[in-house]
Amino acid sequence: MRRTSFTSTKGFGPLPTLLEAASGTRSFERVFQSEGVPLNLAFADETWIPLRSLMGLMERSAEETSDELFGLRLGQSMRPEDFGLWAQYALCANDLRTMIERAIRALPFHESVSKFALDIYEGLAHWSYIFYETESVGRRHNIDHALWPMLTALRYYLGPDWTPLRVEFNYERPLYWRQIEERFGTPVVFDRPRNALVFDSHVLTSSAIHRTPLVEHVTFADLKRNISRRPPRTIDEAARELIRARLAETHTDIEGVARLLGMGPRSLQRKLSGEGFTYRDLLEQVRMERALNLISESPGSITDIAFNLGYSDSTSFTRAFRRWNGYPPSQVRRATPSELYRA
Repeated sequence: MRRTSFTSTKGFGPLPTLLEAASGTRSFERVFQSEGVPLNLAFADETWIPLRSLMGLMERSAEETSDELFGLRLGQSMRPEDFGLWAQYALCANDLRTMIERAIRALPFHESVSKFALDIYEGLAHWSYIFYETESVGRRHNIDHALWPMLTALRYYLGPDWTPLRVEFNYERPLYWRQIEERFGTPVVFDRPRNALVFDSHVLTSSAIHRTPLVEHVTFADLKRNISRRPPRTIDEAARELIRARLAETHTDIEGVARLLGMGPRSLQRKLSGEGFTYRDLLEQVRMERALNLISESPGSITDIAFNLGYSDSTSFTRAFRRWNGYPPSQVRRATPSELYRA
């Protein structure tokens, strides 16, 4: 079974803002709640969510705003560099071919499982975005949302008015296909094997029109050094990531995590067991990580922190904290970091 693809929340772009402006705050909250996505992720700087959840948010947003082109409008409102440091690294390339090759190399820092590809045959270059989520919900919106920033990246090298020979989509032709064609300003083709921008291969040697100042250059070493975490690659990493996100809203149930991963609670338990973990152990580990941070850095009482972490009372929290750390939470505020390390 293919593992769940995760993507950075930078892929949200202005989605929350566009949705709230079009339909109001209640609509914005309803969309996130309907997908089981914690509201705190809406404006998170950078964390990870299942790609299928982002696709679902786009689909729900399109329904709420009655906008069949929501995904495309979202993509049009984003610059390639808005996707993060990995995209900035790609755009530091001196020529178009190198930019695409860098994007292929760096995409795993933004999204797992998915990939870019560059294929050349019969004088034509196909820059493709390939992802393996089979969910039909939100699929077309995610594709539209991705292809437009790819087009913008090409225009950084070929000029703001440049258009590809055609745009290919691997979803069925929608009723509003002419509007998509008008937006891209070039023929669009549906039911293709891949989602791709197709253009003459000779332009791959084109140099950047606006060169990135040397002081702003991002190297691959910079990318690896500054992006501390890649998307989750195993089921326990994925569960931990989602537990952290949901814990910010005091949610601790396995059902919510399993739903975001596209499976039932029993399936999640079974997969975790296969990697040597239980959901309860992961939940307690994440709780203890956050507990140490809250106790050290916030003025909240132990009771408030216990409730914040989803415990029913401070006694249960203190008991769990002592079991994991060997000392009570009250000791954290009395001890120096070196004393805690020795403990």
